[in-house]
Amino acid sequence: MEGIPESPQFPSKEQAIVLTAINDTKLIEYVLAIGNVVTAKNVLFASRMSNDSICIYLSDKSCVDQIISEHSTIVINDNEVNVRRLINPAKRIIFSNVCPSIPHIVIENLVKQAGFVPVSQMSFLRAGIKSDEYKHVFSFRRQIYVQLDDTRDLPSSLVVKYEETNYRIFLSYDNTCFKCRLAGHLANDCPNITTRSGVENDQNVNTSARYPDTIPHAPVSPEVGSKRPSTDDSLIGFDPLDLSLCLPSDDSDPQRSQQPKKNKTLRLCRKFDTNN
Repeated sequence: MEGIPESPQFPSKEQAIVLTAINDTKLIEYVLAIGNVVTAKNVLFASRMSNDSICIYLSDKSCVDQIISEHSTIVINDNEVNVRRLINPAKRIIFSNVCPSIPHIVIENLVKQAGFVPVSQMSFLRAGIKSDEYKHVFSFRRQIYVQLDDTRDLPSSLVVKYEETNYRIFLSYDNTCFKCRLAGHLANDCPNITTRSGVENDQNVNTSARYPDTIPHAPVSPEVGSKRPSTDDSLIGFDPLDLSLCLPSDDSDPQRSQQPKKNKTLRLCRKFDTNN
């Protein structure tokens, strides 16, 4: 009937995305960036949130799926801004210490063999270099989203054989603290370790706590396993999502050279041979 106003439509949280906020950037600039992807009519609500982020509700869940699958980052004022779901039905696995020459499909097969079901393609993570000329550089880390499965444990490391060489890679969820190795908070909010020096001491003294000797041994080639400390070990004191805090692993570092080299390659959780 004419004259009767339409009932208001209340969107679900599955229709919302969250973007990282940038200093001195207006809300309209985030809205325009998202509108350029899903068109303006599909942007319904937008607001700043208290945790330095922007929340935008879209017209339906398919728009959110489009943003996440095609644009995990959005460029705003020459800055790359991360985009994620407000309610994430999947878990993100971070892979560290992955040789760039290993194809994505090899790591994806590892994920499937471990019992996880991928819901996205694997992608590289940037190194976080604060330089316009080199901001395109990627790190030795990758990411993939998998279906929620609280009954399945994520192995801390895996061994993959590629081109007659064994490589060890490390796995963690994106909500796992890299300081204390516990889930539920990030390194910036870690209640268990308050100083960087404490993290480094714990790294040097309690290595066996992270890779217990009771785990079955698996061989790793010397040039990969013992030439230098792993990328993951050098990041142990930081949030796994903060790529700008990567530490150098150069053997010329005098402090690093004074530390006795440890063969950590024998303490692994699982081994997969991709040639099979």
